[in-house]
Amino acid sequence: MLANGLSIEALTDQHLSTHYQMMRDLNERLVSWSPAIFLGYNSIRFDEEFLRHALYRTLHPPYLTSLHGNGRNDVMSLALACSASGDNALRVPLKDSGDPSFRLHDIAAANGIAVLKSHDAMFDTQTALELCRLVKKLSPDLWRRFVRFSNKASVVDFVTSDEPFVLTEFYGNRAYHTPVVFVANEPDQPNGMLCLSLVKPIEELASMSDKQLASWLLSPPRPIRRVRSNAGPTMMPLWEAAEEFFVGTSCEVLEDRAVRIVEDEGLKTRIGRVFSENRAQYPEPAHVEEMLYTKFSSRNDATLCDRFHCAPWSERREIAQSLEDDRLKELALRICYFECRSSLAPDLVQAMDIDLAHRLMSIDGRPPSVEQTLKQVGAGRADFENNSNAAALLKGYVSFLTERRTKILKFLEAQ
Repeated sequence: MLANGLSIEALTDQHLSTHYQMMRDLNERLVSWSPAIFLGYNSIRFDEEFLRHALYRTLHPPYLTSLHGNGRNDVMSLALACSASGDNALRVPLKDSGDPSFRLHDIAAANGIAVLKSHDAMFDTQTALELCRLVKKLSPDLWRRFVRFSNKASVVDFVTSDEPFVLTEFYGNRAYHTPVVFVANEPDQPNGMLCLSLVKPIEELASMSDKQLASWLLSPPRPIRRVRSNAGPTMMPLWEAAEEFFVGTSCEVLEDRAVRIVEDEGLKTRIGRVFSENRAQYPEPAHVEEMLYTKFSSRNDATLCDRFHCAPWSERREIAQSLEDDRLKELALRICYFECRSSLAPDLVQAMDIDLAHRLMSIDGRPPSVEQTLKQVGAGRADFENNSNAAALLKGYVSFLTERRTKILKFLEAQ
């Protein structure tokens, strides 16, 4: 709300499409553009996650930007890679702290790209497009790799070729280059590949016990690097990389280490097993909206979802009940509840009303409830006392939340 200057009144305007209808329209538009490469700025970790979860929650194929011959990549990674290439092709502005700034409009302005309006969807898109055109002109080889690795199959072919390569990752807007070679596919993650840093000679690895190997693999900087085939990784062949990327050794030594690791199937298997057995385990998600990545749905369910979208509301509950995936059953029921309550039995609507009210009033649940949000907004309002526009937006939001809180409490008291 603050970033885009949107009031709660604008966001809850009853003349707008519902979230479900918006996603129906958005899915149709993106499919009509396919096949394509979908790009955004800082989109892989942010916008794409919102898009995937929104598609999932509305019974659309969540991985649309990686299916139908599509590819995806992140223009921020392109800008970071260009700045780290060593040819000074892209000018990077500095913050007051002296750190580099890769905010879209900062880096665009520093490179002569006109920024007409920030935090506006269309202007941001045009700015990112102009930045792409500039990098393509300044660093054509980098641009070609960027386009190539927007495609999952190309990433897999490159990584699993048994050839060593330099993987470039970005933390805090700084580039870190690691010479690696592929050792194993990531268990239970079809798009994940495990690559091993070439910093240690194979003799040292082979002599380690499983306990020693686990300790080394999990110690920072972690020698196992995860490469996601669908996330546009930044990579280059070892022979194309500058010597400064070779961690104090030579290209020949790294190539020799890679060959010996590739040929030692037993060591690769052990590395993959030890890493998988000792990596962090995360608790199972409690709510259906958090379960996107727990499993894949069947083709039969995908067909039923298409039927659900096209059927009259009176028939959608029955279609929902025939879905195999319990996640999709619950999400389909929610769509009926929010879009056409009259299509559900009154006792079911009442039960769903009560469940929603309890979640909205939770003091420690997820996502943040009305109660939690009121506290967060209240704690942060002081930071915007001198900004009249932001203060007005927050005041309006607090009024909305307070009114909603009152209505929910009255409803729960009546049960």
